[in-house]
Amino acid sequence: MNWRYHLALLLIVLFLGLPASVSSRDGAPPQLTIVGGTPVAPGDYPWLVALLIAEITDEAVAFCGGALIDDGGVFTTTQWVLTAAHCLIDGDGNVADPSAIEVLVGQQDLTQATPAQRRDLSEIIVHPLYVSAGTLYNDVALLRLATPVTGITPIRIATPADSARFAPGQTAYIAGWGNRLPQTGIDLPAVAHKAQLPIVDLATCNERYDGALSSIHLCAGIYPAGGVDTCQGDSGGPLMVSDGSGGFLHAGIVSFGTGCGWPHFPGVYARTAFFADWIAAQINGLAHVDIWQLSPPADESVPFHIATAAPNTPFTYTVLVANSGALLLTDAIVAVELPSGATLVSGSISGGGVYDSGTNSIFWLFDELLPGEVQELTYQVQAATSVTSGEYGVLANSDDGLVASDGRDPFTTVINQPRLYVTAFYPPEVEVGSVYPVAFVVANFGQGPNAGIANLALVVDLPAGVTPVAIGDGGTQTGNEVSWPIAALPANDGVAKTIFLAAGELGDVLRITDYGLYNGTTPLRYGARGVQTITGPAINYLPIISR
Repeated sequence: MNWRYHLALLLIVLFLGLPASVSSRDGAPPQLTIVGGTPVAPGDYPWLVALLIAEITDEAVAFCGGALIDDGGVFTTTQWVLTAAHCLIDGDGNVADPSAIEVLVGQQDLTQATPAQRRDLSEIIVHPLYVSAGTLYNDVALLRLATPVTGITPIRIATPADSARFAPGQTAYIAGWGNRLPQTGIDLPAVAHKAQLPIVDLATCNERYDGALSSIHLCAGIYPAGGVDTCQGDSGGPLMVSDGSGGFLHAGIVSFGTGCGWPHFPGVYARTAFFADWIAAQINGLAHVDIWQLSPPADESVPFHIATAAPNTPFTYTVLVANSGALLLTDAIVAVELPSGATLVSGSISGGGVYDSGTNSIFWLFDELLPGEVQELTYQVQAATSVTSGEYGVLANSDDGLVASDGRDPFTTVINQPRLYVTAFYPPEVEVGSVYPVAFVVANFGQGPNAGIANLALVVDLPAGVTPVAIGDGGTQTGNEVSWPIAALPANDGVAKTIFLAAGELGDVLRITDYGLYNGTTPLRYGARGVQTITGPAINYLPIISR
């Protein structure tokens, strides 16, 4: 039996319907507040706005945040709000109607909102390459207000030239109306809250997010302790840093994270500076082009960011080319260099692309690309060993002159080597007096005869004072650590290891955020999600009585 199918059956039986702990930071109203924060005072962040449900007029019901941004004109006047794409797109990929949303400006207290502070929208602009796939990519959107806001200072957008301002260790500031109780309860203060926390380097953050993050992301949090974070309802709000002159720069857009303020999992933000050119193009009606190359997994059971292949077996690259500006693009040239060590699969190039052996590159030509148009191009290669994507880019003409994009970070497709993934499944709520399972799943998505791995140990750090009722699958406990030896993990295989815990008293929270796979003392992969289980009231069920 296929191991994925076997594990799926096991986990569906145990955990049917359980939500993932990695989630975007929006949520159904009413909304809560920043984790570990204090109330925002009038005038603290005048650009901070709340996105409201327009049809609810007797109160201000916020579902996301945002920021009034500098549009390059009169500094105390703007018509633009920067927010997160996921706040505006439903599960089917449909963008919200502008008439369904209002923006609350100049008011940090939802109970004091006046009709004049509720502003209509004339347009919603979502980045054309926004992808929701566990990890959110290009999670950025702009709102054009129907009428300009005057007399309120907007915030300036950070650019790549400001990188020292949001470097690891720099202090950042967050504010919004999101949940301040880390998914354990409900609190409804109407006043926005604020907090400060350090920027976390991407490599450290990526250890906890399984390498899914790239230079379009920014992380912030108190690592590893946690305790201060954005949360559900803060999505779209600003991550701010000092501009060095007593003011602030908009450095990040609240996007997603595992839990809220949980140890070992910083919050993840869309990096504003990466999208500064796109933002400027939309505001000023300029030309802009974007290109992104990725290798989505062939199997839907594999997480989106994991690229693996068997040796000398074709796998697909996908190239997304977007006219992400406001003007028509003509004579667009797309160039993609094949990975070193890879061989092009004959006849695999889509869209009329042509391979040039002299440069080992594929070229596509487009007479024109309309604003908002996205072209999806594909080709296949094969290789004997792991390969890293080559350089790629796009160049096009417009009424503004030439526009170009050099693409995103390179990525590696793992071939004939292990690719480990570790996650957990758990009940989010249990009853007083019950015993419940938490399953830790270790998967090896590597493919090929040499992609197996041996001499592993799965190690789970339990909270102080927690003793399992039972440890399944040959695991043992030493101190607060439970571990299982894994003698061998073949390619394209996986195992599940389970502990059984006793529910605590009403309202108790058990949270496990530090677990991973080790080779001796060397960590190979940390768990990609946290565990949180809350003890609720015991329920007496009526027996089934035949009629």
